Amino acid sequence: MKLCFNAGPEPIEEYFPFAHENGFPWMELSCNNPKNFLPTFNAQRINHIKKLRDKYPVRYGLHSASFVNAAEIEPTVRKAVEKHLLRYVELAHRLEAEYLVLHFGYHFSLFLEEVFGSLIKTYTPVVELAEKYDLPIGIENMNKVHEDCEIAYLGVTIEELSRVFKALPSKYLGLTLDVAHASLLSGGPESFIKAFPNKVVSTHISDNDLYLDRHLPVGEGKIDFRKVFELLIGIGFKGTLNIELNKNEDRLISKQRLMLILRDLGIKST
Repeated sequence: MKLCFNAGPEPIEEYFPFAHENGFPWMELSCNNPKNFLPTFNAQRINHIKKLRDKYPVRYGLHSASFVNAAEIEPTVRKAVEKHLLRYVELAHRLEAEYLVLHFGYHFSLFLEEVFGSLIKTYTPVVELAEKYDLPIGIENMNKVHEDCEIAYLGVTIEELSRVFKALPSKYLGLTLDVAHASLLSGGPESFIKAFPNKVVSTHISDNDLYLDRHLPVGEGKIDFRKVFELLIGIGFKGTLNIELNKNEDRLISKQRLMLILRDLGIKST
């Protein structure tokens, strides 16, 4: 398994020295902030990032902006979202990223047939382009919100993910397992790993109290990471363990604790 951290919210370039100095072989380049939005990546910046990758050296995946609604049903906006996601595939290809994390968006608990229809329509050309570039896409399973909330994320449950995976059967369309998000559901991460043993592209790692997605350092919540890693070992997972925290000190604490668990399980982290 590959130790990794999310490079953000500052400009991506600033995190390469930190990764190298602290033994992170991987980063997940986060576009979840204005300093790293799609329009900021011109040819000069892309070339500079690839030079930094080679200098340090560090490998990376790319994480898209999670708040864009890929399940948009308004026709004009849906077409813009499709273009937006295609640009992420193009950016990942130009950066030579080794995988891309995308999302399904959200809905207002209305017109759900139209919601899924639009989502599948939007993702069809995205998956086709990913296949052309041999680029694995991991769909992040999102966190459950309060049951009384009108708006809800899409791609929270196994059923929601399965519906799209079945409609778009491709070896390049898989799951980015957010362990913290899955831990908020009754089946936990175990149910996702059992449901998608051949589709886990990468993981997101943070801790919580099993009630809210608090993004705590590993070991400061209630998630049983040892059990999760045992299950990932069982399916032959060799992807990234992306520590999804914003403070360097929390990243380092989590890295140390993850390494102890992995060593105890006899797994070398690379």
